[in-house]
Formats: sequence, structure tokens, C-alpha cells
Amino acid sequence: MTGEMTLRDRIVGVDRKVPLLDGSLATYINFDNAASTPPFKVALEAVNSFMEWYSSIHRGAGFKSRLASEVYDSSRAVVADFVGADPSRDSIIFVSGTTDAINRLAFNFAYLLNPGEKVAISGMEHHANDLPWRRYGNPVRVPVSDEGIIDPDDLRTMLEKHKGTIRLFAVTGASNVVGTVVPVHDLAEICHKYGAKILVDAAQLIPHCRVDMRAHDDPGHIDFLAFSAHKMYAPFGSGVLIAPTDLLNRGDPAIWGGGAVATVAEDEVVWLEGPERNEAGSPNVAGVVAMTAAMKEFKSIGYETLQRMEETLTKRFFQYANTRPEITVYGISDPKRVQGRLGVISFNIKNVHHALGAAILSYEGGIGVRNGCFCSHIYILQLLRVPEEERRIFRRQLREGLHSNVPGAIRVSFGLYNTPEELDRLTVVLDSIIEGRYRGAYREDSVEGSYHPMGGPPDFRRYFDSWDFPKVRMQR
Repeated sequence: MTGEMTLRDRIVGVDRKVPLLDGSLATYINFDNAASTPPFKVALEAVNSFMEWYSSIHRGAGFKSRLASEVYDSSRAVVADFVGADPSRDSIIFVSGTTDAINRLAFNFAYLLNPGEKVAISGMEHHANDLPWRRYGNPVRVPVSDEGIIDPDDLRTMLEKHKGTIRLFAVTGASNVVGTVVPVHDLAEICHKYGAKILVDAAQLIPHCRVDMRAHDDPGHIDFLAFSAHKMYAPFGSGVLIAPTDLLNRGDPAIWGGGAVATVAEDEVVWLEGPERNEAGSPNVAGVVAMTAAMKEFKSIGYETLQRMEETLTKRFFQYANTRPEITVYGISDPKRVQGRLGVISFNIKNVHHALGAAILSYEGGIGVRNGCFCSHIYILQLLRVPEEERRIFRRQLREGLHSNVPGAIRVSFGLYNTPEELDRLTVVLDSIIEGRYRGAYREDSVEGSYHPMGGPPDFRRYFDSWDFPKVRMQR
């Protein structure tokens, strides 16, 4: 860090106060960083500064357009340096986020698959790295333990069982449910020995750990990498897909439109090559500016600093949880094993529905957490030991639009700006929930599956007065 600037000083909105159920105001505590992080100040400042020069790129001869094009194109080198990509062999594609990145890759990878060939995924993938492969890759699953550990022998067995028909292993770099960091380079070596490639979904990993794709001739090389800026303190709608250029130049691009073509005739399209081929439309230049500013800020802070802070908070939470038998933590919960995992912790409170627990934390503690299945339904149901018959019942209920009493958990996830004092406030409210000392009477909204005090949620019009809220909300 530089000078006297603290980690909190680098974040927008950390001192914002929110109303509590008793009418008081409290500084908001965001423990939902695994879903999305607040912006770095430097990211916001970079966007604001760039707005004076903003113009559409790659299309105009004017000064602003050429300047914006230069900013956008030179950002690829910043990204390549940040993750160890090879600009001479890899294309850095700017997308809207990890989901967009993997959908595009799945479309392109389908050109490589011969009949009977498949993609493997792990049993704990986020839906972003599961559902796209169902469209194109006929995926098979490599099992994962309740601690979020992939046994290398299980991967080898899967690759041997399918006798060279698995062309890709798509795996998260770190679980967004239990926080376990996956040894992706070790798994890459196994994949490459069997003629398969590896995709790493780094959306959860990259805000916490340094990522290095390694050289193409390294056995542990990461062939494909995807991540989102909104999880790395630049929530301005950008993300990255990195893939070998020769693969992306095969077949048609996933998205068709202006900016991706060299020429168009009535009966023919000549596509561009390289990244432009896969960036049809008007790119999100401002989002890329924010993301590269965030990458520079990560380098300024240093990942070692982030990991020390996160290990301290994670260890402290485990020490607390281990004194409360009413709390069930999923995955690793040993304070001595905080290295090699993120500060992403899922748990349940005995006899308290996860949605009710999350509501009490919000309304009575000013604490934001996530609850539910975290876009990883299959893995959560494994951890909760939900029988198949119950799963069928819940699926039928959800098809009818009812979210009442759906299984799930509460997730606390730390950001680089969170403090031990904030964690202490969390444990105080958790104690009140466990001991039945919380103040409010809550009711469930069966359509949303959420809980609110009997008086209903607050009037949000009072807190963001620059937005003209419609009087009637559209149905979800």
C-alpha cells in the first residue's frame, strides 16, 4: 500500500449508513462480495476521467474515437500481463462477464467436437460453467468432495473411462460455495497427458489470488480463462475470455453484427480474425477502462496483503462457529486450514431457515449476505443431503412459481476492505438469531422466497433520490 491509505480508503461507499428495524442507522457491512464487489475508487475515477474522451471505437476518424480505440486496444496488453497470457498466441476477448465468456467459448468449442466427444465439468460448478456446456458439450461430471476437493485420481479415471473422447475439462478456480481453491495447474497437467484442454472459470478466484496462465509449452498451462470485472472491484459490465486465437478463428463467432466483419455481401460474410471477430457491436469501453484500472490497483496492493487479511477473518469466523453447535459450516471449517481457501463461507443455523437468517442480519444488523443455492444447485443439494424425492418436490414447486422453504444456506464472503470489527458485529447478530433474541416479527414472501418484517420492506425511494422509481414494479 502507498502512504497512509488503508484498504477501505480504496473502496467506494464503505461508510454508507443504512436503516435498521429499530429506526437507527448503521454503517452497512457488505459480506456478499462473492456475488459482486463495490468499485475501487480508482476504477470509478478512471471511468469519470475517460468519459470526457468517450467515443465509439474502431469506426471514427475523429480524435476522440481514435483515442478511445487506443485505450481499448492497449487494455488487452494490461490484461495479458495481469494473468500471464501470451498475446502472440492468445486472443483477449472483452465480454460482459464470465457467463458471456463461457457461452461464447462453448459455441466456438463445439466446432472442435466430433460425434461422441464430450466436455467434462466438476460437480461444484457455478451455473455459468455448467449450463452452456449442456447446449454444446454433452458434459460428464467429475465428483467433488464436501470440502470442495477434486481427487486427481477421479479426473484420471474419468479421462481413461471415456478413452480420449473428453476434449475439455471446465472447472472453477475456486468454489463460490465452500471457498476451496482448486489446484488448476496440477489438473491441467493431467488433462494435457490425456489430450484434453482445460478451461478455468476464474470469476471467484481472481479477486483473491494471483492467476498465471503459464506458457503454452508448460504442462500446467491454462488453455482457456474466463472472469468478470464485477467481482474484482470494477462493476461496470465487463469481463474477459482468453483463448488461443487459432481456435476462435474457426467457424462462425457466437455473436453476429457490426465490427466483427471485414465485408458483407448478400450471400457471403468475411469475418475478421483475432479478438475483433468475437466482439460484435459497440464494445463496453468504459467497463474495460474500469477493469484495467482495478488490475493496476491489485498490483499496487499485492495479493499477499489480501490473502493475509482474508485468512485472518476466515480463521476468526471458524473459531466463532466452532463454539456454536447450532451453526453448520459446509466445507473446510478448521481454523488451522484457512490457507488454500478463500473467505467464502456457507453455513446454516439450526431451526432457522436460511432466508430468515439473512433477513435478520440485514434488518437488525445492517449486514448484507447471500442466501440460497448460489447458482450452484447441484453442489448445494449434495452438501445439504437433500434426497432425490424432495428435490423433485421442490422442482415442481418452483415450476409453479413458489419459492417457499426452498433448501439453501447463508453465505458470508469477505472483501479486501472488510475488518475484524465488522466480523464481530456479524457474530453478535448471529448470537441473537441462535438464542431467539432478535427483535422483529418476520413473514415470508412465498413468491420471492424472502423474509421481511411484518411492516414490509423499506421505501427505497428515500435513499436513492436521483432515480425516478416507477410507482408500479414490473413483474419479475
